[in-house]
Amino acid sequence: MAKAKLDEAIFKAYDIRGIYPSQIDEGTALAVGCAFGRYIGKGKKVAACMDVRLSSPSLHKNFLEGFSDSEPKLVDIGVAPTPVAYFAWNYYGFEAGVMITASHNPKEYNGFKFWDRKGWVSMESGLGKIKEMATSGTKCNSRKMNIEERHLQTLDDYGRFVLSKAKVKKGIKIAIDPGNGSYCNLARKILEKAGVEVVEINGSPDGNFPGRAPEPKQESLGELISIVTDGGLDFGIGYDADGDRGIFVDSRGRVLRGDFALAIFVANMLKGGSKVVYDVSCSDAVIDVVKKAGGVPVVTKVGRTYILAAMAREKAALGGEISGHMYFADAYYGDDPLFATMKMAGILSSKGKSLSQLVDELPRYETVALELHAEDSVKFRIVELLTKELSEQGDEVITIDGIKVVTGKGWFIMRASNTTPIIRLIAEAKSKKELDALVDYAKAKFEKAYNKLGR
Repeated sequence: MAKAKLDEAIFKAYDIRGIYPSQIDEGTALAVGCAFGRYIGKGKKVAACMDVRLSSPSLHKNFLEGFSDSEPKLVDIGVAPTPVAYFAWNYYGFEAGVMITASHNPKEYNGFKFWDRKGWVSMESGLGKIKEMATSGTKCNSRKMNIEERHLQTLDDYGRFVLSKAKVKKGIKIAIDPGNGSYCNLARKILEKAGVEVVEINGSPDGNFPGRAPEPKQESLGELISIVTDGGLDFGIGYDADGDRGIFVDSRGRVLRGDFALAIFVANMLKGGSKVVYDVSCSDAVIDVVKKAGGVPVVTKVGRTYILAAMAREKAALGGEISGHMYFADAYYGDDPLFATMKMAGILSSKGKSLSQLVDELPRYETVALELHAEDSVKFRIVELLTKELSEQGDEVITIDGIKVVTGKGWFIMRASNTTPIIRLIAEAKSKKELDALVDYAKAKFEKAYNKLGR
């Protein structure tokens, strides 16, 4: 049964995302498809793509029905990772596109990501207009349209593109964990063509995600860690459900945060004078390595929309986020973890060093990342209250994204997640003692603000 009224809570900072079918259903897809079509205008050349979630085919069908109102020239890529959709947009010159996915969220979620000729669409760059049109109740006139199917051709062209950028000597052995998501089979095939020996786990696409949770992190990568360490492999990497982020595991079984993976790419790829974009929650190790390589660090808000905009504006060579999104200028500035896998294999084969050795060469800081539960209705208000109180206390406060407090002994940042009911707390210091003190201080401030706002 289609929803009579859209749940406005599904409209996030840079996408649409919610639980299926209680928040997002076929009626939502119809209305959103109609609104996106009217947002981009009639007769545009547009691509559609979706992930492996069980609700994706139905949402895809109804989105296209609503979208037909704008009489587009539609190319349907079918099931593919988000980086493939982004590649297709650039490679084929589409004017706009949609990716039906909830990224790393649990299996019951789904949603929509959009792009136009200016880039990925966020609340600041057009999603607000799409929301306004989708929730207005305007009648949608569905039309018959000719749809060009371009699934296999797109995957083949993407594979050739990635391989054209690969320089990997033989002998690299890795494990990949697509998590039953969109990179199943595809990543392995492309890597093997480059001469990489690959062990793949959770390699069958399945929207129930039976192998592990859709988000790759320490808690969900236990099998991958064991395969890497027990098999003496060079490294492992876990991809999220739609394949736009990847988390590396080194040969000692250590799970690398995205900012430390970025630092390794910078240390081994950056040319002097080049710029590197990183999000405000990244380790100071990134800044140290960029400066040591003769580069220029550029900080921005968390999120693909902001990183991509900054990379294009600054003509940056590399970019990255703590969450495992890794961006490369020679991949259309896209965040592509398969591209990153290939680049990492190339670095190890040319340097003759293990990933563990490269990790140990990075500047050392004590760091921790925690998730503090806070309902969607209050999480942003908590951060606003903390910003006000800590600024008044005389702390150095940076408000690029959330609140970052810098002291003489380290820093911590608290920012509300745009997609889940949590506040992310990340802290860093030069010693474990100083780190523990910072975390205790930050958590106490969080608890006080939460209670004050009516926990």
